[in-house]
Amino acid sequence: MNLKIIIALIMLCVVVNINFADCPLAHTHIGVNPTWRPDWSAPGNPSLATDPDPTDDNKLWFFSLPPVHPLAPTPGWPNWEQANGDVFLQLVPVLDGGNPIMKGDTSGKQLWTCQFMYSKSGGYGDPAGVQHLGGWHSAHGPQGKWNLASVDQGTTPVWDIYLKREGTSVASDDFFMLLPNDTAVLTADGNTYQLGKEWLSDKNAWGFHEHMSLNFWLTPDIGQKVTATFSAYDAGDLHTASDNFEFAFVTVPEPASLLLLGLGVIPLLRNKEKKCNA
Repeated sequence: MNLKIIIALIMLCVVVNINFADCPLAHTHIGVNPTWRPDWSAPGNPSLATDPDPTDDNKLWFFSLPPVHPLAPTPGWPNWEQANGDVFLQLVPVLDGGNPIMKGDTSGKQLWTCQFMYSKSGGYGDPAGVQHLGGWHSAHGPQGKWNLASVDQGTTPVWDIYLKREGTSVASDDFFMLLPNDTAVLTADGNTYQLGKEWLSDKNAWGFHEHMSLNFWLTPDIGQKVTATFSAYDAGDLHTASDNFEFAFVTVPEPASLLLLGLGVIPLLRNKEKKCNA
């Protein structure tokens, strides 16, 4: 089935639990200075911070929700993983009227997306938790040590951050990302995507904030483990390129609280994007 038809079908048919349309959303953060760490018991105290490699202060890196996040610190921070290294991110099937959305070839594969609620106190499925996984956000961390260069609102920074899809554990066309305007991006290894810089008034700094969903065509089996790997680079040559960052997922049954789940949840978030910066 043509991807545009599938997207249109999802938009028409999806019924979403209201908790999945509420903020906050979990984002993958991209910043600089990957080896600098605060003391999480006093993250604002510079005398307690450590930096074993001061030569990487301008190097880009990715990280998940940090230990001081009020609702959903990622157990295996800075990676999206459990504290013991096991898979943290979950994929659920996208359903149309209770039926899976099929790829439309002879593979028997159906559409899965990374969409779940989580909190430290309530675990998976907590309606008061944080919706995972919503997109990308510039880092605005303790003491500003992870922040991209920013002077003031009137001075546009020279950095120009791009995502690059490095690889996936599945066939190339079995993984893609979807923007809120229903455009599929990063559909093949080597594809890049520019993260648009903007003045973020809530951070009083330049950065970026983009929503997109992570989607796979997979067989119906529960417990499948798959990965997608990305890097980031600065076309403005202010910051050096990141190391590769791997997202690992496992397929789980659809949440009992949902009648239908689909990529159409993303457009429901359009009007809340500026407020969702977890």
